[in-house]
Amino acid sequence: MSYREKENLINIFSGIIITAIFGWIAYQRHISGVWDLEKDYAQWGIALLYFMGISIAARIGIYIVFHIINAIATKEEDIPKEDERDKLVKLKATRNAYYTFSFGMLGGIVFLAIGMPVYSIFITFIGAGLLTEIMENVSQIYFYRKGV
Repeated sequence: MSYREKENLINIFSGIIITAIFGWIAYQRHISGVWDLEKDYAQWGIALLYFMGISIAARIGIYIVFHIINAIATKEEDIPKEDERDKLVKLKATRNAYYTFSFGMLGGIVFLAIGMPVYSIFITFIGAGLLTEIMENVSQIYFYRKGV
C-alpha cells in the first residue's frame, strides 16, 4: 500500500473517530442539561467552533504520529514528492467531495423546508462534513488503485 493510500485511510478513521467523540460529548452535555442544543443556537456555534479547533489540533497530532510510525515501519524518512498524478487524483477526489457537500447542504435545506427543527441543520452540517471527507479520501484511494 502506498504512502498516499495509508494517509487517506488515516484521514477516514481519524475523521470518524473525532466526529464520534464530539457527538458523544455533545450528546452527554445535552442530556445532563449543560447544553440546550434544541433552542440555544449560539451554543451550537460555540460547540462547532470548539469542534473545529480540537479537530485541527487532533489531526496535526495524528499526522505526526502516522509519519513517525510509517518512517519506522518502512525505513523511509521523507514523504514522497507530489507529482502530476497525485495532483490529478486530488483534483478528481475534490470534485467528488464538492458534489457530496452540495447534496448535504441541499439535504439540510430540505429538512428545514419540510418542517424539521432548526437544530437539524447543524447536525446536517456535521454529517455532510464527515461524509464529504470520507468521499474525498475514498475517491483518492479509488483513483490511486484504478490508475488515473
